[in-house]
Amino acid sequence: MKPLGFTLDEMRALLDATDRLDSGEELPPGEREKLLERIRGFEQATQQRVADLRTQLARAEDFPATLAARLARRTPTPRPRSDLRL
Repeated sequence: MKPLGFTLDEMRALLDATDRLDSGEELPPGEREKLLERIRGFEQATQQRVADLRTQLARAEDFPATLAARLARRTPTPRPRSDLRL
């Protein structure tokens, strides 16, 4: 979760919710749905953050290609020498 930019408090909240649901204890009325809703919120947030990271990665990958193309346009191509003897 850290690579997705979640804070420690957010990670703790998610772990608390999953631990509570996985505990096997009988939950008070409404608590189960509240915990599930919290996890759904995290699922949606992670989907969005992954999409944002994909966009950033695509832009980052384009950058070196742009630089390479710029260099190719600005770097003279060596001309064959006519005075070479074979």
